[in-house]
Amino acid sequence: MSHEISRMFDSQDSADSAVAELQEEGFDEIHVVHGPAAAKKAVRATVQDIALQIARGNVHMPDALIYAEGVAKGKSLVTVHAPFGRGLKAQSILESFDPVDSGMPEAEHLPLWDEATPMSSALMMPVLLDDPAPFSKFWNIAPLASDSCYASSVIGLPLLSRSDSPGDSRWGLPFLSSNPAPLSSKLGLPLLTKPKAFW
Repeated sequence: MSHEISRMFDSQDSADSAVAELQEEGFDEIHVVHGPAAAKKAVRATVQDIALQIARGNVHMPDALIYAEGVAKGKSLVTVHAPFGRGLKAQSILESFDPVDSGMPEAEHLPLWDEATPMSSALMMPVLLDDPAPFSKFWNIAPLASDSCYASSVIGLPLLSRSDSPGDSRWGLPFLSSNPAPLSSKLGLPLLTKPKAFW
């Protein structure tokens, strides 16, 4: 599993320097796309061609199209696929060469570490669900900790603490009994075997 990190640079030299340091640190899945020569005017067809070049570095095409706008203006894009556990290192290397705005929305840049979501932080992935009570929301009931609603009332069972006869179960049988066959006695059925004395 790897994490894709892309950064845009104003100059080809900055991009190449970032790539060199990434390689020194052992990163090998690096893809670089430099902008066209200044003499060439970037047109829409060129942006499409650049987006295809960027996508060859395993970048999703919608993202590649956004990055291509900057590359078409002469900037350089460096994409590294960092293996599990090395994303922060790759990110810090790229950030040390003063990247410029790539055109991607700010949501692309995740916080480095969040104690509340350690797994997402370690994988450098967004939190999939940001809801403290997803079960309650799905079933459209109040959380169990709420004073206004209890799970027992939702499923039609009374609370044990509010029972009129706290010594009896829901079916009218006592929880504690000296009767060895309470169900048979309650239903008036004969026993299949005679109870044995335990003393």
